[in-house]
Amino acid sequence: MLITVVGNRPQFVKLAPVAHEIRRRSLPSLTVHSGQHFDASMSDVFFDELGIPPPDIQLVVQGRTHARATGEMMAAIEDVLLERRPTGVLVYGDTNTTLAAALAAVKLCLPIAHVEAGPRIYDMRSPEEINRIVADHSSSLRFCPDAASVENLRRENITSGVIETGDAMYDAFEHFRPIARTASRVLDQHGLRDTPFTLLTAHRPNNTDSDVAIARLVELCEAIDGPVLFPVHPRTKAALDRAGLWNALASLAHVRAVPPLGYLDVVAALDGCARVVTDSGGLQKEAFFARKPAIVLFAVSPWPALVDDGWVRPMGSLDETLPADVLPAIAAARPARTAGAHFGDGRAATRIVDALEQHGFFGV
Repeated sequence: MLITVVGNRPQFVKLAPVAHEIRRRSLPSLTVHSGQHFDASMSDVFFDELGIPPPDIQLVVQGRTHARATGEMMAAIEDVLLERRPTGVLVYGDTNTTLAAALAAVKLCLPIAHVEAGPRIYDMRSPEEINRIVADHSSSLRFCPDAASVENLRRENITSGVIETGDAMYDAFEHFRPIARTASRVLDQHGLRDTPFTLLTAHRPNNTDSDVAIARLVELCEAIDGPVLFPVHPRTKAALDRAGLWNALASLAHVRAVPPLGYLDVVAALDGCARVVTDSGGLQKEAFFARKPAIVLFAVSPWPALVDDGWVRPMGSLDETLPADVLPAIAAARPARTAGAHFGDGRAATRIVDALEQHGFFGV
């Protein structure tokens, strides 16, 4: 039996096509929700919209620091693995959930497979970079979304069990985009239908945790020309409240500061916007899938091919970068080259499940 461990939005999105393929083949599998994203708007809605069965096991995490949350998840996941005795563990991405599940599994000598292995930003101050490196080096199967990720692993002397599958997130986007066009009402609700607008997200510590960064985020929103759709992450809302800036943001007439969006609404917003401003590694890719340029509020992108082709432009985080430096990039956001097929053909899930079967991860 395979145990899959997930805990946040990007992992739920990647899980959807893989879980569908596992169910289609009637393979034995359990899904564990780590509790990392516990808010219904950041968790339940994705299972509902993506057609993923509810998690078989739901963990509860009380710790709010990186170390405490990761430690609690690791202990709870270890308990599940000891009780259920899986033949393999599947993890996704670069979150604390990924790290906790990989460490729990490797210490029990269980084989690990890692979806979205290999991306690097080469900044060891980033917790996500550490999480991904540990997961990659702990795994026996590494499913890479693009050629650059394969090369990154080769530089680290990892060549065994490396498979370029394409990106499961692209599988999901291609499947759900036509559904979102008819099912989502987000553009109509906010008066953005047939109107060029900027889709903005920000949640990383470099853009929210300091008074300087959060004030610059509000300043940036105020200065962007034209309508802005800003789904506000709970972390960002808390930072705005702490700084006393929520009312200042909410009072901006051209900014739609809304609660986190479900997956179909995110896809519809990507489909309808003119550009994306974000600090999310996943949303950079999704912007490319929708063929929309992305300005990144971080110094580097894990997707170098998108930077080379002009679809993604890293500008630096707001604790170091002035809004005045970001605004020209927003105004001039135009890809330099046509889109390449960097993330596969929409059949990553098939390749992932093929490899899991071939290597005995389901125990059948």
